[in-house]
Amino acid sequence: MPEIITAKVPIGVSACVYRCPVRYNGKSFDAVSMLGREGQDFAFTPVCPECMAGLGVPRMPIHLSGPGQDVLAGTARVKDRRGHDVTEALVAGSRACLDALERAGVRAMIVKEASPSCGVFKARVGRKRNEQIEGAGVFGAMLLDTGWFLIPDSALANPLLWWDWRRRLHAWLWLSDREIARSKDIYDAWHVLKFIVQETDRPLADRIGRELAALPTNAPQALLDAMRDDILGALRKPSTRPRIKQAMWKTYVHAKKSGTLSGIDLHDLTVNSPEVSENLMQLVKELTVLERVSFENDLLFGTSPVIRRDGRRVAAREKESPPDASAT
Repeated sequence: MPEIITAKVPIGVSACVYRCPVRYNGKSFDAVSMLGREGQDFAFTPVCPECMAGLGVPRMPIHLSGPGQDVLAGTARVKDRRGHDVTEALVAGSRACLDALERAGVRAMIVKEASPSCGVFKARVGRKRNEQIEGAGVFGAMLLDTGWFLIPDSALANPLLWWDWRRRLHAWLWLSDREIARSKDIYDAWHVLKFIVQETDRPLADRIGRELAALPTNAPQALLDAMRDDILGALRKPSTRPRIKQAMWKTYVHAKKSGTLSGIDLHDLTVNSPEVSENLMQLVKELTVLERVSFENDLLFGTSPVIRRDGRRVAAREKESPPDASAT
């Protein structure tokens, strides 16, 4: 059985990618429309640190003299195109956004990458558009300190990337909320999530496996918490397209060969190898169908061990097929 999240997921989003015309030039992006009906799984809270900083729309573009972490430490500044220092204003606006997200119960965020405020993995430094360094924007640096699950907006522009980020998000939320009070608890959680971690960081996955094998029956809580943090950190790591394709194909082939899907209506799925580039998006589409088919037939589909389903659908399904009391 897959693990199921029934609560609607609160998720923050940079307002400019949520159709809000808050960019410096008064324009916006629409990164969430590609989710289609899946967007109903989330409760979105759009925020804009630059608007909350009081910079207005339209406004002068801003640039950093160093990554956001340095701005927060006081060793770098934020200035607009005319040289006006807006460091304190942007820091205050970022904190206001963080407060709003915390009130909304947000623990995950879709960020506008390369933004001097919201960027997480790459921040543009300097006045030239092609000047980028590894690091975060000012608000992005604050988000990194929270330990939340952060998703770049580029993930929503590609169904393959979103398929991977979405399953990692659900797995991360599930493990974050799971009670880990005994060695068996962390072992059971690892059994569900280990294949996702292996895809991104095999050395870390092997280390966690060895530590679990050596774990005493009554391990101290601090050790259990540290192991949970290791797994959560691995789930937050961006994967690569080749790895995602390999994971998708490996799981599909295993399900077919093992007979897991035998006797089940696969809705005429005809998946070819993902090496056929024109078939890749079809593979994403059909694997999403397989996830739903697995849920409907009480199967654990390895690529997505944790899925989100509306609580009403789950309750209705359990009413139609109540669990066998003799099996307990």
